[in-house]
Amino acid sequence: MKRTKQFLVLLILCCLGVSVGVSAQDNLQIRKVFEKYGDRKGVTMVELSDEALEGYDFSLFKSITINNDSQAADFIRACLAQDESGAKKVKQVVSNGIPTSIFLQLPPKHQLFRLILFNETFKPEQKTTLIYIESKKDSEDVLKLILKKK
Repeated sequence: MKRTKQFLVLLILCCLGVSVGVSAQDNLQIRKVFEKYGDRKGVTMVELSDEALEGYDFSLFKSITINNDSQAADFIRACLAQDESGAKKVKQVVSNGIPTSIFLQLPPKHQLFRLILFNETFKPEQKTTLIYIESKKDSEDVLKLILKKK
C-alpha cells in the first residue's frame, strides 16, 4: 500500500513536470505547424529536450523543415503574425513584400525564455524552416550561442 502511494505521488509529480514544459508553447500558434506538418512525407521535424541539449543550455528545441510547399510557408507566416503580437523583439527580412526571415523573442513563461526563428529560401529549391527554442538563458545569449556553434 505504501509503495502504491509513493508510485502515485511520483506519477503525479512527473505529470506536473511534463505539463509545465509543454504549456510554455501551448498558447502559441506555431504549435499548430508542428502538429499539422510534423508527420508529413518530405518534412523533417526534430524535437530535442533534456540530456540531448545539455551543452546548449536549452530545455526544448523544436524545428521543422518543409520543402517545396508554399501553402505551408503561408500557414507558418499566418501563425507567426498571431504570435508576434506578444513578442518583445521582432526582426524581419522582407523580400518582394513577403517576410522570408523572422526572429521573435517572446516573453518568458515558466521562467523560460522563448525564441522563434523562421527562414524561407528559394534556391536551389523552396525550403521553409521554423525553429522554437526554450532556454533558461536570455534570448540574446541563446542567439549568440547558436551563431557561435554554427
